[in-house]
Amino acid sequence: MKVLDKVLSLGKHNGVAAAFSAMIRDDSIQLQTTCRLWLDESSSRRGAVFLANLCIASGEWDTASGLLDQTKSSSNAVRARARLQWGLGNMSEAIALLEEIPRSRQKRHYVSEYQVYSGAEPKLPQTRISNLRGAGPESVVFLATNSLPHTGSGYAQRTQSTLSALVAEGWKANACTRLNYPLNIGAFQTKSSDHVGPVEYERLIPTRAKYDLSGRIQQQAEELLAKVVRDRPQILHTTTDFSNALAVKAVSESTGIPWVYEVRGQLADTWLSTRPESAENSERYKLFREREAYVAKSADHVITLGDQMKENLTSVGVAADKIEILPNGIGDEFLNEPVDRSTARHELALDIQAFYVGTVSSLVPYEGLDTVLRAVARLQPENKNLRVLIVGDGTDKENLIRLAAELGISKYCEFTGRVPREKAHLYHAALNLFVVPRKDSAVTRAVTPLKPVEALASRVPVLASDLPALGELIEDGVTGYLVDSSDVDQWASSIDRLMKDPEKLLVMGDSGRELVLNTRTWSQNAKKLDCVYRLVINKPL
Repeated sequence: MKVLDKVLSLGKHNGVAAAFSAMIRDDSIQLQTTCRLWLDESSSRRGAVFLANLCIASGEWDTASGLLDQTKSSSNAVRARARLQWGLGNMSEAIALLEEIPRSRQKRHYVSEYQVYSGAEPKLPQTRISNLRGAGPESVVFLATNSLPHTGSGYAQRTQSTLSALVAEGWKANACTRLNYPLNIGAFQTKSSDHVGPVEYERLIPTRAKYDLSGRIQQQAEELLAKVVRDRPQILHTTTDFSNALAVKAVSESTGIPWVYEVRGQLADTWLSTRPESAENSERYKLFREREAYVAKSADHVITLGDQMKENLTSVGVAADKIEILPNGIGDEFLNEPVDRSTARHELALDIQAFYVGTVSSLVPYEGLDTVLRAVARLQPENKNLRVLIVGDGTDKENLIRLAAELGISKYCEFTGRVPREKAHLYHAALNLFVVPRKDSAVTRAVTPLKPVEALASRVPVLASDLPALGELIEDGVTGYLVDSSDVDQWASSIDRLMKDPEKLLVMGDSGRELVLNTRTWSQNAKKLDCVYRLVINKPL
């Protein structure tokens, strides 16, 4: 409400309202354009700090810096400059800027977070729990960042699939989510727990929650310890990032119960992917990587998604023999025979005769979907039957829609936005060719995505960027093709070649489904995880 009031109070400055509207729509190009026009045309600097804060919130770092260069010194300007430096990873510099502001809550939050990144850990009293082995069915307490039904991300789906398969293996899965979730994503009608299939997710929501990072981790550790005392598990399990791991590590040291850390992403590199290149030398990036390495080395065992991520872990000192690879798998809706393509298209009101290339994905810049749009534009108008189907939402959606218009292919493109999870398999089945044009970066070289696995299970060949992580998923020339991530001509020629070879598409589709069913199911993962748990539980003290 305060933000809307601010916009109204600056109503005569149309640029402010326009910039706010662009931010709400995740339209980064319009936000940049509006701010630059405002700077060029406005004789008053009033509103520049507010615009800079909008740009910082949207990751428009250069535009924010330019706006702040035009502002007079004021406490609001200092706060914004500190916010900019903090966003760029210059943690000490941001804190130093706030020294001149007395009793700064912003500074307290920054100092708390900096302390955690620099080595602070939660402290718990010794709480030994006796006779855990043989005290009934094997059980695990699993701390997740988020979960169904409130979050439908690939992360949440992996958690649900993993725990459901563990239950089928005979384990009791005592799941819980991070402190204050899902209140902190706006789900205010929150119950104390949610049942999703065979899994119950307990919500750790204290009466009075801490809001600084060190306080939250301490409180999360205390809440988790209370749950562990009640549930008496044989093992603890959590996932990235390191803030989860610090809480679980503290509970493990308090109770003597071993713990497993599941590295699902290179989150420092994910953070870096939305910053300028200079952020690679920032304090935050360096400390983030150090903390992730520290907790992985501290865990009794480490789970990760693929060979490239295992290699990254061993490179920072994690012993190779305590790392187990559990790749992304397919859910029950993909184990069954895929829906016929024409049936899926009829249900989704798509053109039965068209050749659809597309994706089911988060629409963020590193996914590189602009490459596919440019490739399709080169194949038009000679291939009027060629269509693009992009399923999902994200910060790059408006930019992609605008690019399609600029390329003159809007009428050949369909952007569905976010779709219900239960319909995702229909969109997979409707495609002729699934594309993963990820840009070459540290995070995309290491992390294997889930959606291409689901495409392969749907008998849809995959055309993907030639990156190490994607090479673990796609057998070049057998289940799809790997092409240069930045070569639009190569993308266009590959799409054209496959569009003209329906027999090749059928053979690749069959090979992809066979590969996934043989190597990437959640039940197979659960059997591996069962072995890991038993190994860790029975390890000599």
